[in-house]
Amino acid sequence: MNENKKYYPFYFILFFAWSSVYTLIAIYLSEEAGFKLAEIGTLMSFLPIITLVFQPIWGALSDSTGRKKGLLIGIISVNVVLALMMTFFTSKMAIILIYCLYTVFLCAQSPMTDAMSIAYVNRTQQGSYGSIRAWGSVGYAIGSVIVAQIVFYAGLKSIFYVAALCFLVSLFLLSHIREYKLKVNRVNYLKDLGDLLKRKEYVFILVYSFLFSGSFFGGEQYLGLYFRWHGIPVSKIGILTFIAVCIEVPFIFYSKRLIRSFGIVPLMLIMNCVSILRMGILSFGNIWGIFVVSSILRGVIVGIFIPLFIEVVSSITPKALSTSAISIYSAVSSGIATFSFTLLGGFLADRLGYPFLYGTYGFVAIMPLLLIIVFRGMLSRAIEE
Repeated sequence: MNENKKYYPFYFILFFAWSSVYTLIAIYLSEEAGFKLAEIGTLMSFLPIITLVFQPIWGALSDSTGRKKGLLIGIISVNVVLALMMTFFTSKMAIILIYCLYTVFLCAQSPMTDAMSIAYVNRTQQGSYGSIRAWGSVGYAIGSVIVAQIVFYAGLKSIFYVAALCFLVSLFLLSHIREYKLKVNRVNYLKDLGDLLKRKEYVFILVYSFLFSGSFFGGEQYLGLYFRWHGIPVSKIGILTFIAVCIEVPFIFYSKRLIRSFGIVPLMLIMNCVSILRMGILSFGNIWGIFVVSSILRGVIVGIFIPLFIEVVSSITPKALSTSAISIYSAVSSGIATFSFTLLGGFLADRLGYPFLYGTYGFVAIMPLLLIIVFRGMLSRAIEE
């Protein structure tokens, strides 16, 4: 069996599991667990700090031991147990503690799966990372719609049962995937890591992703609550997510062709401008059609962003540090950035309303646009080397 065809269902099911919880967790906390908006904002802003702390640790363990697949099997297994535990408790403190622990292990899955697929593509020269990752987006899209329908009939707790079941299936699929290890010459892991953090182009990516991801994903944390604020039912929120990911999939699938045709810097400029436009639409939107347009734009942004930055990070960093480089990048973009902007978003939404929140993040998104315009030459040279 072609190895590509083993990665496709694995990514599909794993992302299905992620979507079942991530797209509806804020609504679960609000409507099922009885959390207030300020409490949800505090918790959701703290979760990226967990990612910031633990993703580099998981990346270091993966790179230093060279056992990505073995670690990933153990991590997913723990997530199965924690997902089921979420359904047993009703006290807010217990829910917070278990979900934080769930996030500790969940945050390791993305960089490890990406590092495995990139190693496979680089070693065998078959397929592309984008074509593999696109199946994850398909799984996320279908999952968001199906789980929303399941919730309609079975209640919000069902999101954790679905996640646990999908994690179990992903473990079965992962057991049939061969792990490809890149041949590298490493003298000292800590020295290599220190050299990585001194590379100007890598630091630029971290700063850029902090501003871009923070403004984008910080706003995403409140999107479900924003739609509910406008009276949109859970089933229709699933449809909006489905629309976004359907747009996202072809961009990810043809990412390598897009990068070759347009170049990395132009794609970053396009992505940035679309993000600013989307924030403006959300800040003034109050009807279904506007939210559909915002979902389409979200698909364009994520479809460009995800494969583009994984490709950039992997191309400008040593092979010996592939997982660590991706993990640190993910920790900054999904960790400290999302923490900062989610915390700010909770304050803005609570005091000034959701439209003001998205308008503010639209202005923030102008900053990374200016950065890429100023430093585009440095980044282009680093990629070409």
